Amino acid sequence: MSDDDRDDDTVFGRWRARGEAVFNQVSGELMKNPNFVKAMQAALKGKERMDVAAGRALKAMNVPTRSEFRRAVARIDDLEHEVAALKAAHPAGPKRPAPRRPKPRPRRAR
Repeated sequence: MSDDDRDDDTVFGRWRARGEAVFNQVSGELMKNPNFVKAMQAALKGKERMDVAAGRALKAMNVPTRSEFRRAVARIDDLEHEVAALKAAHPAGPKRPAPRRPKPRPRRAR
């Protein structure tokens, strides 16, 4: 690594530190402002309402929620493990002959 690379890292490090300081200052000032806090609370309530409405709409369309989908995937995984365990416990033995089909009846003359 050359001296120029170290200088770039140092410059970048200083920029990053300065950016963090500015961000912390601005966010601290915003959090002191009661109007900003009220606006953030209103935005969060709006997001909650939107999430509930979207969930209802998806349910009306029979689209599973994330938690329902995760439960279904977990159940499928459990069933796959059960099937694998059953296959291991009962290795394939001699196959039974296929059931015989009944002979077709002759057609009647009209």
